[in-house]
Amino acid sequence: MASIRKYRDKWRAEVRRQGHKPMSKVFITKKAAQKWAKETEVAIESGDLHNLTNKTVSDAIGRYKEEEKPKAYHVTVLNFWDKELGRRKLSQIRRAHVIEARKALLTNLVQKGPNKGKPLAPSTVNRRVALLSKVFRIAIEEWDWARDNPCHVRALPEHNERDRLLSGAEQQALYEALKKHSEPSLYPFVMVALYTGMRASEVQRLKWQDLDIETGHIQIKVSKNNEKRSVVVGGEALELLKTWRKEKALKWQGYVFGNSYTGKAPYNYRAHWKEAKEAAGIEDFRFHDLRHAFTTAALTAGMNPVMVQLVTGHKSSQMLKRYSHLTKDVAAQVSASFVASTELAGQTNGE
Repeated sequence: MASIRKYRDKWRAEVRRQGHKPMSKVFITKKAAQKWAKETEVAIESGDLHNLTNKTVSDAIGRYKEEEKPKAYHVTVLNFWDKELGRRKLSQIRRAHVIEARKALLTNLVQKGPNKGKPLAPSTVNRRVALLSKVFRIAIEEWDWARDNPCHVRALPEHNERDRLLSGAEQQALYEALKKHSEPSLYPFVMVALYTGMRASEVQRLKWQDLDIETGHIQIKVSKNNEKRSVVVGGEALELLKTWRKEKALKWQGYVFGNSYTGKAPYNYRAHWKEAKEAAGIEDFRFHDLRHAFTTAALTAGMNPVMVQLVTGHKSSQMLKRYSHLTKDVAAQVSASFVASTELAGQTNGE
């Protein structure tokens, strides 16, 4: 039963229903109090209490941070959404609000890396919207704070395709520059990335305990997708690692690569990589393009795309789960295909 009473110079509405906690709210006018009381009674009768919550987007983001312990980068992204949408109630936010905030996100600039100073890529913006969507999904499914997810908006077209591969001459020039660089970690670091398709961050975190030096089998325990996977390093890269282990196995607290002068690990390769590219006269080639080169070579050699994705960690569809039983053998096949195609290309360029 709803009751409307005078409360100082305002009006207090209270709704009581068996099986529910009493709900009350203060309004400036009696008419507004009556309207709220009626809407609340209807919501209780229909079981639709989501529209009655006072929880805001900021409340949801705060709880997500507390319970999920997101990475520092994700905290930065969540802080942006908090600033743009935090004051809005979960029951009142709409897709239009998310789209409008996304426009502001598109004007943000990259803070570091090779694209520093440039606007965020559409793919990056899509990932940041996906993070907010995850917060709403948990608020709906686990906290019972919301009914709808306003982040279900059409994704921005990404157009992220890159086909920048090194020519034979560029590849030879880069190899020479890497070998001549004053930091001895640089050359084997790059070669491991090239021969495995591993991300730079994965090579940085690589430890000797994760590598079987005899077979070249590597267990990647921490990846961008937060999932473990296996790769196999072969060819020249494995031979480099065998020699490298004899010289550096006891350095850098178990990390395979580190700075030979400062003794710091994981290895911060960026400045050295840039210097080597400049020395080789190579432009518009990113470290991540080494991963692209590995993937391209494996696919060109006729490997099943699903198997290649399993090894490289390009897990963008549910399809890969059907092949989760494939382990070392698949990784070895992909690695062998890459080694064979690379060695064949080297023989052709040498003729």
